[in-house]
Amino acid sequence: MSKSPKERSEPLHDHWWSRGRRTVSLDLLRRHLASGEARRALVLGVGAEALREELEPLCGEICGPKEGSLQEFGSTLETLPYEDESFDLICALDVLGEAEDDEAVVSELRRVLSPEGLLLLAVPAHPWLYSDDETGPRRRYTRRSLAKRLQECGLKTERNTYANSLLFALIAPAALAARIVDAPADQRLPMPKLANEICYQAFAAERFLSRHVDLPLGQTLVALARRRESTAWLIGEPSLRPTPPLISTVQTACC
Repeated sequence: MSKSPKERSEPLHDHWWSRGRRTVSLDLLRRHLASGEARRALVLGVGAEALREELEPLCGEICGPKEGSLQEFGSTLETLPYEDESFDLICALDVLGEAEDDEAVVSELRRVLSPEGLLLLAVPAHPWLYSDDETGPRRRYTRRSLAKRLQECGLKTERNTYANSLLFALIAPAALAARIVDAPADQRLPMPKLANEICYQAFAAERFLSRHVDLPLGQTLVALARRRESTAWLIGEPSLRPTPPLISTVQTACC
């Protein structure tokens, strides 16, 4: 049985993986929020409390997992204690990967998203990396399967990019080897400070590329989506540029 979201999030605040994902996600949000900020935001999932802190300059009010059972949304809870169209921004980190019914979870997120609001999803990528290890997610996605799920739930995808791409050439073989020998493959374990910083810088550097293109491979998928009836993309804001193209190749580097 997989660990609870709270158990998995405890060591993540300063870990390179969590910091890198926050940096890439925040960079995308700054460019896609229609007015540059959100009046009211909801942040859920693994590493939510750390993301809440960095979102404060962009949001008037932020709700999140400190509010009782919200910590279990997606894993055991499929409803949210909020009225329809309550939030201008929703960030759900690894929530879908833990969901028993991911369609029900996405539909619930759409319900509380305002008509012009923005949804950010971070999910584990590549089903072929799936493992029965208790530290791993229940479900992994491809770009196509994630876009399909969003469309089925009445959302249109604005961005759909892989992340943690530069280190993927190291992570994928290690994960596959651990799967073969049935060993834990959690890269979120503690590591030396210098190595942690080098890995973070490699992950964070992807934000400069992902501003212009959707990356074609990586350990994580980050998607931005709006309700299908939204017209926010028509607003002439610099942050709302056309969806970057998917590039077919990317150079990998090792830290």
